[in-house]
Amino acid sequence: MRKQEFSIEVGGKTLTAEFTDLAEQANGSVIMRYGDTAALVTAVMSKGEKELDYLPLTVDYEERFYAAGEILGSRFIRREGRPTDEAVLSGRIVDRTIRPLFDQRMRHEVQVVVTILSIDEDDPDILGVLGASLALGVSDIPWDGPVSAVRIGLLADGRRLEEPQMDADKKERHFIINPAYSNRQENPHFEMDVVACGKDGLINMIEVGGKEVEEKIIVAALEEAGKEIWKLQEWQKKIIAEIGKQKKTVPLPEIPEHIKTFFAEKIALKMEEYIFAKKQAGNIGIYELKGEWMASAKEKYPDEAQCADRYYDEKVNELIHREAIENNRRADGRGMDEVRPLFARAGGVSKMLHGSGLFYRGQTHILSVLTLGGPGDAQIIDNMEIQESKKRFLHHYNFPPFSTGETGRIGSTNRRMIGHGALAEKALLPVIPPMEKFPYTIRLVSEAFASNGSTSMGSVCGSSLALMDGGVPIKAPVAGIASGLMMRQRPTTNDRQPTTKDYEYKVLTD
Repeated sequence: MRKQEFSIEVGGKTLTAEFTDLAEQANGSVIMRYGDTAALVTAVMSKGEKELDYLPLTVDYEERFYAAGEILGSRFIRREGRPTDEAVLSGRIVDRTIRPLFDQRMRHEVQVVVTILSIDEDDPDILGVLGASLALGVSDIPWDGPVSAVRIGLLADGRRLEEPQMDADKKERHFIINPAYSNRQENPHFEMDVVACGKDGLINMIEVGGKEVEEKIIVAALEEAGKEIWKLQEWQKKIIAEIGKQKKTVPLPEIPEHIKTFFAEKIALKMEEYIFAKKQAGNIGIYELKGEWMASAKEKYPDEAQCADRYYDEKVNELIHREAIENNRRADGRGMDEVRPLFARAGGVSKMLHGSGLFYRGQTHILSVLTLGGPGDAQIIDNMEIQESKKRFLHHYNFPPFSTGETGRIGSTNRRMIGHGALAEKALLPVIPPMEKFPYTIRLVSEAFASNGSTSMGSVCGSSLALMDGGVPIKAPVAGIASGLMMRQRPTTNDRQPTTKDYEYKVLTD
């Protein structure tokens, strides 16, 4: 057995990347260890291209019951089945971190598999990101990494609040690098949990949950994360330089010049009129013009419709970015910090429902419904990370295809629904009353009946209304909103690595 190890200290513990021939058929593989938590991460690329119009990347996060030293699962089938919500959420963190660093024109299928080998007090999701980065980095798969990840916890010394005349804002706080499960789940003074991923001084994935904290504390947490990310990035670069394979040259489709010329003649001059002058919410003008373009392109160049489709999307994206950054201009005519029209209603659906909330933000319409049950209705959790516990607050999210005016399959819950449902649940959990005060099991279901962005945050607003309509004594109503970033790199005159100063950007609210 061949083995090569590289180690670094992170948060007072040793992080180790172990490269062996255990999974030697994969393009790249690594075993990541942090304390007694370990994960095998592999990366494989298909031999040929797929006939698709998107990057075929999949990330699978595989939990193993043996990792916890327990025989888990149902009484009748003592083995792993469908992925748990925790596995889906951890896989989404890995996916959202590594996906932007692929050339989106690539059509070779890429699969990253994170297999949890053992689990102790440290969450393996961070190992999943770092392992994916190293498995891809040392492989021959084209990828613009490495990318790093760290978890930052905020611990507040709540005892100081008991002192007379002590302002709540004066309590002592300090950050913990990669806090263990005991800090996050059992410590009443744990206030915030941040997972941050990025490269080259830039953040490309954030997950945040916690109690109400000031904006300056979140900024400080991200600055702290940035230091660890930089350290991990330099560590990974040395490993890749030492044992990494030469990257394969994968053919990437280029837009033919005659498609560009035809577009300039037929469509380019109409883009502003359709996308900006009509000031319509959503993509009405964009799709209307695209239909005209695709009809013309298919008639003139029937074998190059896919190229024409991709080029149209590129030009729309380019125009929208330019207008936002240079002219503070949005397609629907709103200001950069202007929220779409709001409508909210508590109740009014049926007396059979324990509580309901209807929330509109522009063309995003959410119905959230509350159901209360006894303590015995709590969900029993029995998985690799949490053995035999009960969950009394549940938020579920549904996204039927008609919400975007499309047809599609309706069936089992997909990864998007699980991820968005968990996002809203994380926002609502801190205001849910404790068991001693309100001994009910609480289930919320948010139905995204019309969608034009930010349905997860609309679910937070609708669910707050439903909770209040049902008489649940929440600590405070919670609101959610999505923000976007339009960013582009300024042209540089040399080959140095760009810094944050080399980018210009505009933040979009809602």
